[in-house]
Amino acid sequence: MPRPNLTTHVTPAPLTIAALAERLGVSASTIRTWERRYGVGPAKREHGQRRRYSPEDVETLENMVRLVRSGVSPADAAKTIHESTDLLSDSESNITVDQLVADARNNDFSAVQRNLDILISREGLLRTWNEFIDPAMRRTHYPPGGDRPGYAPRSMITQATLSVIYQVAEQADKHAEGLPEACNVLIVCDAASELHAHVIGVSLQWEGVCARILPVILPASDPMVSETDIVEVIKSYREEQNAHTLVMVGSLVADKEVVHGVNDGDSNLVLVCRTRCADAAPDATRIRTLTACVDETIELTRNCAVCAS
Repeated sequence: MPRPNLTTHVTPAPLTIAALAERLGVSASTIRTWERRYGVGPAKREHGQRRRYSPEDVETLENMVRLVRSGVSPADAAKTIHESTDLLSDSESNITVDQLVADARNNDFSAVQRNLDILISREGLLRTWNEFIDPAMRRTHYPPGGDRPGYAPRSMITQATLSVIYQVAEQADKHAEGLPEACNVLIVCDAASELHAHVIGVSLQWEGVCARILPVILPASDPMVSETDIVEVIKSYREEQNAHTLVMVGSLVADKEVVHGVNDGDSNLVLVCRTRCADAAPDATRIRTLTACVDETIELTRNCAVCAS
């Protein structure tokens, strides 16, 4: 899968050919030759201007180097890259929310997973979530005539999403090399919001922010669990993970006792809520969308790291 683009809040500066050559471990003349002979080079270049390589250009040339070093000829490597790019572009243009829902209702897990792979590779995780995954999940409610037993479209989209973002998580550490330091984050969620928590967590790790997810049982789901129990568990995990920022997603954000109990005044508290958040922590940051949550949390954690250094 091509490197996902989750950096919605910052655009990396383009590289010069000298910087790119050093990064790839090949000569600048080799890069020029590949561009001249095979058309593998910067996607956009104004006449008379020096070459500048965007993150997407760098990714393409990294794939070129990998193929050549594995024994593929430069000509065949370039052909493979061009065909792969054309395939992704053609496939992406045909993917819609309706198609995701239809594939899920037809129990076609492979199709759902393949389309999400393409979308996240091309659009980034957060944009894909906002424009495709979340709308598709919402459309699975109230199906005409009900769902057939054994067919669970919402669960299928959830599993396909987790499968694809697992691949993003596997690439996160490498992508985050050299990014500014940030303090740790603990994300607390209920069962219904666990996918939201993973989208936030993987997006944070992509930006070099270490995140851990803590699913909790709501008192309404288990009479043996109290708000006090939840508060103590969250505090324990926060201390264990040395998390200076606590993100809460789901129904817990409306529980005044829990929000008040975890708001220690020393760490950042971010509440993600589309509608109603508890007012028990007036100094907490209240956010409606996952994209805004990721952007705000990155800023909080990096500021925290600067203050701690």
